[in-house]
Amino acid sequence: MKKIYMFVSLVGLSLSMFGQETKTAVEKKSYLSVQPGISFPLGNFTSRDLSNEDAGFAVAGFAIDLAYQYEFDKNVGIAVQGFYNRNDVAIRKLRDQTGIPNLSLDHWQFLGLVAGPVFTYPISDNVKGDFRVMGGFASANSPDIATNGTVLAPEDWSGAGVFQTGMNLRVDLGSNAFFIGGLDYRYLSPKFKSNSEFIGLVEATQKISTLKVGIGIGIAF
Repeated sequence: MKKIYMFVSLVGLSLSMFGQETKTAVEKKSYLSVQPGISFPLGNFTSRDLSNEDAGFAVAGFAIDLAYQYEFDKNVGIAVQGFYNRNDVAIRKLRDQTGIPNLSLDHWQFLGLVAGPVFTYPISDNVKGDFRVMGGFASANSPDIATNGTVLAPEDWSGAGVFQTGMNLRVDLGSNAFFIGGLDYRYLSPKFKSNSEFIGLVEATQKISTLKVGIGIGIAF
């Protein structure tokens, strides 16, 4: 009986160790996601007061992010996120305030890369919440300013540092796929230079702040 008992115990211990190894082997720590959404301008960036030197006259636009996240443990990780953001200009409001009916501006846009720590809170077995604080660099583009087909001030590209913070909610859809939705606040302050043949060299700093609301999908591996 002792031999049988020892044999059964060894088999049970082996199966238990095998199960733990298998569980460890399939544990997923990397997450890759794509998240399109709506970009809402904030503060001076959305101001439509011509007397405000920092007014951007920006309206809600489009944004998309590609993010990679690695979890050191169930609560702490690191993330890298690339993004593109575009906001059109409230041209009718600008025409009314300037009195130039044929005035045209195309759009503001910027793209960049940020990285930083991620703090994760497991809400349930299939749902996790993430909080991120990130920093990085972006290249921003100012709009063309034209009237009657004549460019008064050409567009300009300028680099600037970016601060970003946000929250995401991840919901497992299966063994690898997950749904993701969240909010991201971004701030940058690029300095643009526009060499106009009509008014010469113009330099201006634009404070750009946006809140992106997005949903998307991802894979865990």
